[in-house]
Amino acid sequence: MRRWMVAALVGSALAIAGMAAADPAGAEPATSIAPSPDMSVAAFLMRVNQLRQLGPEWPRSPEAGELLGAISTVGKDYRKTLAEKQAAGQPVEACLPPEAEIQSDVLFAHLSRYTPEAAARTSIREAFSQLVSERFPCP
Repeated sequence: MRRWMVAALVGSALAIAGMAAADPAGAEPATSIAPSPDMSVAAFLMRVNQLRQLGPEWPRSPEAGELLGAISTVGKDYRKTLAEKQAAGQPVEACLPPEAEIQSDVLFAHLSRYTPEAAARTSIREAFSQLVSERFPCP
């Protein structure tokens, strides 16, 4: 199984790594869901599963880039919120090292743990926050 690097938390931003936007030859565009940091986990996973049907090059599709861009936005916002809380002397829910990576298998495993009901009501933003809190707890 090929493992794609989906996202890496680097400095103050979440950067997409290992993903080049390219239209796979002969790929049929699937029904589009507008990617958004506030889209549900269920919608995100449904779209990823549809894209996986394109074959092993699905992560290079433009729509995969858009979905991963939504994750990138979440990461940037998350870092900004943590910095603001720290500056205000408020407690934070995660202690991120300067460079922290979240790989595709970790992200997708976390998202797939949600029950269908929870996935339908949980946003990607909330799921990302939970994942980061689990992976990078404060001492």
